[in-house]
Amino acid sequence: MAELESLARACERGEHRTAPPSYRGRPNQLSDDEEAARVAEDRQDAELFRVAFYSGMRLGELVALRWRYVHFLPDLSGAVINVERAVSAGVEKEPKGRRGRQVPIPRPAAEALARLGQRDHFTDAEDYVFCNRLGRRLDPSAVRRRYKRAAEAAGLRPLKLHGLRHATGSVLARSLPLVTVRDVLGHAELRTTNRYLHSKIDAAAIVAVNAAFGVVDATAEGAMA
Repeated sequence: MAELESLARACERGEHRTAPPSYRGRPNQLSDDEEAARVAEDRQDAELFRVAFYSGMRLGELVALRWRYVHFLPDLSGAVINVERAVSAGVEKEPKGRRGRQVPIPRPAAEALARLGQRDHFTDAEDYVFCNRLGRRLDPSAVRRRYKRAAEAAGLRPLKLHGLRHATGSVLARSLPLVTVRDVLGHAELRTTNRYLHSKIDAAAIVAVNAAFGVVDATAEGAMA
């Protein structure tokens, strides 16, 4: 969680932007409108990466997300996202596996989406949640580049954007049934979700398998107490 917030804050500060061009050795002066547009873009990048982590959605699903697919709980304690569309090879279509799904998201992601919903434009049902300054769909390749620069600016270990999805699976597998993790992440088969099982192996599990085979020692007895 701390790494995610470091990443998001680097975006909010605009540290993932390349240096602005200069004219004859002098930095360009940005207009007030351009400065405001960049601030909005930087904040959106931060919220996108927060939602990516807390939802486990694929990048192609995030850039195709429209407001009509987002359903907030009344107290903003969470939200449900209907994943109905995704972008693949530049084409918006049904998500992977041709199956829509519902993704429950926790409060931090719901609050991130709510903050985006307070902008002045592009908040109608058919508008994209994550969009460029003209309201058009974001380019996934550009998002990946900004994520990489943000991770570098935040001093984080090298990790692809898709790694946020894997991190989500690992976190969810600690407390949710594997079939639930499968449904949230949109895996077609349970064996794909099995990669996250390592997160559920803890001391209690080791004690249990020792007991099953009749191997009990002082350490195990203490752990089971």
